[in-house]
Amino acid sequence: MKINFKKIGRRLLRVIAVIAVLIFCGYIFLYVKQERFFFNPKTLDKNYQYSFDQPFEEINIDVDKDISLNALLFKTDSISKGVILYFHGNAGAIHEWGERAPLYTENNYDILFVDYRGYGKSDSFYSKESQLYNDAQKIYDYVKTRYNEKDIIVLGFSLGTGFASYTAAKNNPKLLILEAPYYAWNEFIASMAPVPESLINYEIPSYKFLKEVKCPIQVYHGSRDFLIKPEENSKRLEALYPNKIKHTMIKGAGHNGIYLTKQYYDELKELLNRY
Repeated sequence: MKINFKKIGRRLLRVIAVIAVLIFCGYIFLYVKQERFFFNPKTLDKNYQYSFDQPFEEINIDVDKDISLNALLFKTDSISKGVILYFHGNAGAIHEWGERAPLYTENNYDILFVDYRGYGKSDSFYSKESQLYNDAQKIYDYVKTRYNEKDIIVLGFSLGTGFASYTAAKNNPKLLILEAPYYAWNEFIASMAPVPESLINYEIPSYKFLKEVKCPIQVYHGSRDFLIKPEENSKRLEALYPNKIKHTMIKGAGHNGIYLTKQYYDELKELLNRY
């Protein structure tokens, strides 16, 4: 049987062309709708009633015209040493994140959890990076109406570490805590999928923000975090600012399991006792 190489070649070129078009369309879709990939919120009805085993105050913080963010403030039963402003990860909402409150209130700190736009009972949704920074600053400004700035600790987990780093860079909290931080968001996303960094509209360059931070920085990262890998992220940040950052590896912890470990509990207790 005679093989028609020209016909096979034409078919192969058509297949390659179709694949190229699909990839191109995928890039366009990602560029236009990338917030849907980066943010994974759990939305709650505005009438949703929170329920926790300890008292809390529900707050709405105005961040833009007709946009407010929903927040929960948990207070320690002891004499408060201040407040921890908690920027959470990219999934869920504060009806889940608030379950972590006892870790901090038992160490004599109040803690404020805030849902980003589109999360929980918060309004709107993000369409550009500058809105993230606007909201982070407005939240911090609100906290300063309730607490002295010298008594504020900023804490970020995963996605929230970029917001926390920005907030600490532009203000003067007494401590910055980063859990599973990334070097830069666009670089992290590009490492997860074959996507050019130039198509990612959200840079969130933690490594740049940390240069401006004046307070001590404590980093916790799980040794088995295969999502935001410590070698490519927190360890690089530590190497960049060795005199600013104290890096603690939480042995055996994955990305979401840091706070569940005894090591983290003990390390956090010792840290908050010092501040």
